[in-house]
Amino acid sequence: MRVPLAWLKEYCAVGASAEEVGVKLTMGGLEVEGIEESGLGPVLDVYVTPNRGDCLSMVGVAREVSALYGLPLKAPSPPFSLDGAAVRHETSVTVEAQDLCPRYAVRLVRGITLGPSPAWMQARLEAAGQRPINNVVDVTNYVMLELGQPLHAFDLDRLAGKRIIVRRARTGEKLTTLDGVERVLDHSMLVIADVERAVALAGIMGGGDSEVSDQTVNLLLESAHFDPLSVRRTSRAAGLRTEASYRFERVVDPDGVRRALDRACELLAGMGQPAAVDGILDVYPHPVPMLELDMRVSRVHSLLGMEVPSHAAADALRALGFDVHTVAHGKTDTLHVHVPTFRADITQEEDMIEEVGRIYGYENIPETLPHANTTQGGDSPFGLFLMRVRGALIACGLQEVVTHSLSAPSFFDSPDDAARRVPVRNSLSAEISGLRRSLLPTLLDVARNNATRGTQDMALFEAGRVWQCELGAERPTEHVAIAGLLTSASTEKSWHREPRPLMADFSAARGIVERLLHDLKITDCVFDSLGNRAESLPQFHPGRSAVVTLNGEIFGVVGEAHPRLGQDIGLRERVYLFELNAEALQAASCQEGQRYQPLSKYPGVVRDLAPRVVDSVPYAAVEAAIRAAAPAILESFRLSDVFEGAPLPEGVKSLTVSFTFRALDRTLGESEINEAMNGFRSALESACAATFG
Repeated sequence: MRVPLAWLKEYCAVGASAEEVGVKLTMGGLEVEGIEESGLGPVLDVYVTPNRGDCLSMVGVAREVSALYGLPLKAPSPPFSLDGAAVRHETSVTVEAQDLCPRYAVRLVRGITLGPSPAWMQARLEAAGQRPINNVVDVTNYVMLELGQPLHAFDLDRLAGKRIIVRRARTGEKLTTLDGVERVLDHSMLVIADVERAVALAGIMGGGDSEVSDQTVNLLLESAHFDPLSVRRTSRAAGLRTEASYRFERVVDPDGVRRALDRACELLAGMGQPAAVDGILDVYPHPVPMLELDMRVSRVHSLLGMEVPSHAAADALRALGFDVHTVAHGKTDTLHVHVPTFRADITQEEDMIEEVGRIYGYENIPETLPHANTTQGGDSPFGLFLMRVRGALIACGLQEVVTHSLSAPSFFDSPDDAARRVPVRNSLSAEISGLRRSLLPTLLDVARNNATRGTQDMALFEAGRVWQCELGAERPTEHVAIAGLLTSASTEKSWHREPRPLMADFSAARGIVERLLHDLKITDCVFDSLGNRAESLPQFHPGRSAVVTLNGEIFGVVGEAHPRLGQDIGLRERVYLFELNAEALQAASCQEGQRYQPLSKYPGVVRDLAPRVVDSVPYAAVEAAIRAAAPAILESFRLSDVFEGAPLPEGVKSLTVSFTFRALDRTLGESEINEAMNGFRSALESACAATFG
């Protein structure tokens, strides 16, 4: 806000220079970003935080200066208008939406003559950043800058029925505002209307049909208090921000409505215009009471760290316009305070203590060494677990990315997933309109953006929070997910070799997940084909994907993205994905550290076994049977070959499994190895109906 120093001194006779006033205001909590020169002298550029709507006026800033310098405040005190019958014969006001407009007041001025405003007013408006227009508009702008209360002037003769109705807009209703733009309204917007149509967007801008023009003779001056949230929503929806909406969004003093009207009429009369019609129409059915709070002086000392006498604390609050009584409820160290309505940001004792500190002076706080009980720093168990996960995935060659937790409705979502999406109220754009329900869509966005810039080989992962709203649930569920993405193009053609695909396939994706589970010491996981779950996971290829289960519970999925999905997002290469529930992994993970085990100095023995099983038996079942029958001398095993076709019967496959046996204390004998192999045969025959040739 631009504050001309010469205008400010009218209300607070401060003798300091603009630089000194700027420093004082900044130390007191209002940041002065710069000082400029104008035809009226120095102008302070004051940054006002959203909670200090009272400082969006010359009087508001002057109140701060007077309190900081200990000077009296001389605010304008126009003649107080009384409720009179004369104005009631001329017009009427009906407020239908009292929740959005708690107070609405009007005054009438008949026989007005439009012309330029006085030179002194034009100079002040220009110094404050306003363009002079005519005496009526300049007066409304002047009062807004002076008192912080926006006003609006209607041509009374252009109002149908010469009545004002404050109501919600009708859906589809149209209004052409003063900027010449026709706007389509909806029921959430508050409008000022006459008996036929809307004539203004409440708190934002008037309409062209009722604006003051050179033919205007009779004025209806409006002053009101509008709901800040309503003005903010309407301003955003209409794409229209004005000086009035800027103030109403930050709360305008409801008790300043009448004073602003009286001040405007006083200024018009001072320019030689006719006096206003006797009386005022003021619709204020539920006056806002002053908030009453107690402030303990001992609490002031506790929070500020300095002794502030009771009388000094009371004087600081009184200088800011608070009504203070030094004793309340028989407690001699307590101040009973009535908070003025223009300070809507003051809601509790701590807020008042901050005001005392500002005015008493932060520079008076003595320098002391901090003293407090401290705790040893460290990461949480879950944070340490995620560090293990990141380390394992980085060791597999993946690169971590961090994406936004807010996302747009995704091409990755099925109809059921879209119903579980958690939307964000009043989102700024469609791209951040809801909480992400999975990490995979944002990883795919990263892959798509890189692919359009020529990068086809990617190995990415992310660990982050996701949200889902189950159907019928009152609140969404939240958990941390771990997701990864692999994709690669072919090698480039060269004179000595033909192009060939790089290693990004289902086996690579599954291998990364298995490596992660191994590093987390999770041994009971099973990779199961999608089967009848394919309908609930349409984003994955039904024949090249698997769900990861632990004790019968699904906690992850790994596989190839459905080809249709790759086409939709513009990726030419196959994409392989995985996503796991981090909390489930932590619960299943062994938290003990690595234990040293010496290397055996004895040789290992490798044996192969080729069970024949039907195609419907997954290798996971074979692996589970082997683990259940594994003796202590089994060091490792792996699937080394799969054979199908003649001479095997149709629907039968032969799996070659290689076993490595070794003992720490001896060379193994033939009988021990044969016994172990016989145990594997028996286990596979009983668990998988395997046969052996």
